[in-house]
Amino acid sequence: MSAQQIEYSFEVYEKSFTNAAVWSVEAITPFPAVSIGDRFNHLGLDIAWGKTASEEEEYRVVDIDHVFSDTGGKLAHKTRVKLMLTHRNQEY
Repeated sequence: MSAQQIEYSFEVYEKSFTNAAVWSVEAITPFPAVSIGDRFNHLGLDIAWGKTASEEEEYRVVDIDHVFSDTGGKLAHKTRVKLMLTHRNQEY
């Protein structure tokens, strides 16, 4: 039995997973683990995000969702993260 290749995707959301992703990327290798409370470096995503964090703000991961699918023999793992703009000194 040979292992099937898995397609990986990573999507960033604001407020709700039912909205369209703010940003996404695909890869043939897994993405690093993400945890709730992680700081998300948004540099380079300001155009997609539509707003820039101030010096006193940062984006934090507030929810994570994993979606697995097998359609037509094509395996996929999608990691979806929801971000929130927080004050830098806020305990999370």
